[in-house]
Amino acid sequence: MFLSLVMKHITVGIFGDRSKEIASSLGKKGTANDILIFNHASSEGVFTYVCPNGEKIQPLLQCISMSDIPVIVMDELTKEIGEVFVAISEYGFDKGFIITKDEKMAREIAKGTCIESFEFVEEKEIRERLAKVEIKKKEEPVIIPVDNYFDVKSVGAVVLGIVKAGKVKKYDRLMVEPLGKEVLVKGIQSQDKALEETEEGMRVGLNIKGIKIEEMKRGFIVTDKMEKGDSLVLKFKKSKYYKDEIGEKEHVLVSAGLQVVTASAKIEGDNIDIKTEAPIAYNKNTKFMIASTKQSLPRIIGTGKYL
Repeated sequence: MFLSLVMKHITVGIFGDRSKEIASSLGKKGTANDILIFNHASSEGVFTYVCPNGEKIQPLLQCISMSDIPVIVMDELTKEIGEVFVAISEYGFDKGFIITKDEKMAREIAKGTCIESFEFVEEKEIRERLAKVEIKKKEEPVIIPVDNYFDVKSVGAVVLGIVKAGKVKKYDRLMVEPLGKEVLVKGIQSQDKALEETEEGMRVGLNIKGIKIEEMKRGFIVTDKMEKGDSLVLKFKKSKYYKDEIGEKEHVLVSAGLQVVTASAKIEGDNIDIKTEAPIAYNKNTKFMIASTKQSLPRIIGTGKYL
């Protein structure tokens, strides 16, 4: 009964101190690698909890892009927490929650950013508060970024991902971008239940025909319409927290959804020209984040919008 069409599906990113501990208390452990995923279904909704696992910036950026709503956990101010605040504020969210022992400090850090509007909650209250969250649906074509993939004996290729927009039905023919391969959706599952069609926000497993699993990569998008390319001009907004200058053709990381690729970058006025090492898929609503390949924190250089 938890997967009825009226059920809401929300992805919650847990970031900062004790993120794994809190996420594991909220849901049942699912796939685990450099991104940890936990699942919980009840009469209040179906919740997918994600948190980065490790110090690399890629899973941080990917978990942010997966999230409908972020929860920041701050026990004390560290460089790592600072980077979480920067990354989330640069990405931009309408709502979010903060669990902290130092509300005054958190308010000071959040001043002038989207995080300023986040609600402060007690850890024991977070499940109840998340149950009241409503997420607006997006008027876009089908977008399902792939976060995990594998072969199942006698079944074939299975890809896992969150339905960020649109609806998919069994036997639909879609594209895997930026690979440019057409696939047939042979089966759909969510929360271990077979489905005839998806709902926005669901984390689903799609059994697809027409692609070899070794061709897949995290970040590839199951879609019916997206652009792709390896050369882009973006409207650029540099983060006020990034103090270094961007050199001529500097190597950076470009995040577009779950795609995180190395690119060369060049600033030209208010724009940034990027040349990625591999093609990426995008549309007019894609949020691009530009990050440094250096190890010094914070690594978020800024954001870009497709012109």
